[in-house]
Amino acid sequence: MSMFQQLIECFNNWNEETFKELHHEDFMFIRETELLNRDEHVSNISQLVKETTWNWQHVAILIHENEFVTEARWEENNEVVTNFMVKKNNQIWRALVCRVEKNSLND
Repeated sequence: MSMFQQLIECFNNWNEETFKELHHEDFMFIRETELLNRDEHVSNISQLVKETTWNWQHVAILIHENEFVTEARWEENNEVVTNFMVKKNNQIWRALVCRVEKNSLND
């Protein structure tokens, strides 16, 4: 099963431990202003899932996936969000998210 599909299933039947197991022990999440390790990332996502109506899995589309990377994209508010994940040992090793305002895409 693809990593994208595993993530979709994990979010549809949220389980924090399953989500954590999808991530390599050396995982790092790269944001504009900070890095998060695996435990910080899992905690952050778990909080989002439990406290909001954030449900990217219903709007995300798979752009590309192979044994090395997974790229997904969705629209959130006035932004296009691209999530790029590098895999190692069949787990997510690094993840990078880029948010671009929709109106800036035409410039």
